[in-house]
Amino acid sequence: MLTIRKTTGSVAEVIASMRDIPARVVPYAASTALTRTAQIAAKKDLPDAMRAAFMNPTPYTLNSLFVQPSTTATLSARVMVKDTASRGVVPEKFLLPEVAGGGRNEKGFEKALRYGGWLKSGERAIPADDMPRDAYGNVSGPTIRSILATLEKPRGGGATKGRRKGRYGAGLFAGQIGKTRGIWQRDGAGKTRTIKPLFIFTSAAPQYRARLDFEGIALKCANANFETEFRRAFEDMRAKGKS
Repeated sequence: MLTIRKTTGSVAEVIASMRDIPARVVPYAASTALTRTAQIAAKKDLPDAMRAAFMNPTPYTLNSLFVQPSTTATLSARVMVKDTASRGVVPEKFLLPEVAGGGRNEKGFEKALRYGGWLKSGERAIPADDMPRDAYGNVSGPTIRSILATLEKPRGGGATKGRRKGRYGAGLFAGQIGKTRGIWQRDGAGKTRTIKPLFIFTSAAPQYRARLDFEGIALKCANANFETEFRRAFEDMRAKGKS
């Protein structure tokens, strides 16, 4: 979340320099300009920065921002990341590590694996290199649900064979091969049989470096656009006879 206030950088300087605008109008024009500037950051500048920082971000990610408008009482507008979701991962949870850096939050898939007894405490599930991905580089929701539906609950802590036919069928199992734990796909039989990993279980939580300068981008947007939006708001008011 970033709050753009009347005291933010050049915003305060712009307001102070507006000697040609009646003082009684300033709070109304400033409030409108702050909201419009925040909207530019949320709809253009920050999504553009996401496209540059992330590899093919999903529409869900690009549309995860919203604006809390300014009022004449607050004279501040906020660019915020959604902290709720009707389905899927809450945007705030997966964007925060990209902004601040640090460990990745546990995914719903991992929680389901842990609840089912496949994933040990402290482990994470990492897609294997050959795991099919969607256009955005992610393992699709239907694929995740198919894997969870195909796995059967483990017995005695050993490998678990798939119980249903379908995309993965009975060849899907969770367990350990050599020193590697994960979810595996078995195909063929006899000498032609192959086993490949779909997910690898690791005790090392994935780490993110800070890749999105959320605050810096939004402040740059405020400095670049506030004066124009302030004057536009004032002209709109004057055209309506409110100045």
